[in-house]
Amino acid sequence: MRKWLIFIILLLFNFLFIYGINQTNILMFNNNFMIYLYPQPEEIKEEEPEVVKEDEEEEIDINFNGESVEQIGKKMDKYFEKTLLEGYGEYIAKSSIKKSVNPYLIAGIMLENTGCKNECSIILKECNNVSGIKGSPGCFGGTYKEYDGIDGSISDLVGMISQKFYTPEMQVPNKMYKDYGKTSTWAFIVSKYMEEIKKVK
Repeated sequence: MRKWLIFIILLLFNFLFIYGINQTNILMFNNNFMIYLYPQPEEIKEEEPEVVKEDEEEEIDINFNGESVEQIGKKMDKYFEKTLLEGYGEYIAKSSIKKSVNPYLIAGIMLENTGCKNECSIILKECNNVSGIKGSPGCFGGTYKEYDGIDGSISDLVGMISQKFYTPEMQVPNKMYKDYGKTSTWAFIVSKYMEEIKKVK
């Protein structure tokens, strides 16, 4: 009998203990009261994603010796009139200025190589190569590179000049022709074209 009494008392005590804990938890929950056994974790703040403008072009100095890309482009296109180079004036100007290259030098080199003031070369007509750049795929299976478009050839020419002749002082035909693998005649013709394009109204 005594054992049953002790058992009932313990059972009653356990019931009251569990009931008390449940009531305490409900009270704490309803009042937003929480006890942390470990340091409370810091609230993680979500960083706002950086807004990136689509199709935003890299800002460049759009002037060369006081002339805008548009002005230089129009001069070139007028000089290139009725040739395969017409319409690429502004592209030449922008590509050149972006890489700190004299745009008139690029135009002069292109004209000397393609002969477009008379009859454009077969390498330009068939392979879109404006400056005799070599590489693969080869034009007609040869050493001169074939391009999908004239703009790609212009970009390669500008890149080559910017790497080898990277200052304005170096970008003078009479100073660069030996390192460029050309003759003084080449320098004279390129300089002549450069000056003629600059004077276009």
